[in-house]
Amino acid sequence: MVKLPFGRTVAPTNKSGGLSQLALIKQGVADLLKLKPVDKIPTGKVSMKTASGTATFTRVKKVGSYRGESVTLIFAKPQAIKGSTGTYKTVSLPLGSGCNITDAVTYFQSNFPNIIGLRTRNGHRIQWGESK
Repeated sequence: MVKLPFGRTVAPTNKSGGLSQLALIKQGVADLLKLKPVDKIPTGKVSMKTASGTATFTRVKKVGSYRGESVTLIFAKPQAIKGSTGTYKTVSLPLGSGCNITDAVTYFQSNFPNIIGLRTRNGHRIQWGESK
C-alpha cells in the first residue's frame, strides 16, 4: 500500500466515506515509480455487543482503490520491473478515491521523462511524448 504523491485526502464524515490517496500496487511497480509504502496502516474502532455488554475493537480499514479508477502508464521504451521477468511497455496503476486523471497526467508528465502517456480505464489515450 502506497500513498500517491498527487490528489487529496479528506477525512470521512457521517455522510461520506472521505477521499484517499492510498493505492494497492505491487512492490516492483512502486519501486519503478519511486513510491514509498505507508508507515501506518489506517485503523478504525468497531463496537460490538458481547455477552458481558459492549466491547470496542480496533480493526484495519479496507483502504486502497478497489474497483475504482485506474490508468495504464505507457513507457517510452520497455522497462524491467523488479521481481518479474521480461520488460514491459505499459504498467497499470490504480488511483485512490481522492485522485483524478488530471492529477495523474500532471504528475507523470512533469516528473517521469520515461513515461510518455497514459490510457484510462475506458480506453481514452492521453499522450505527451513519442515512443522510441
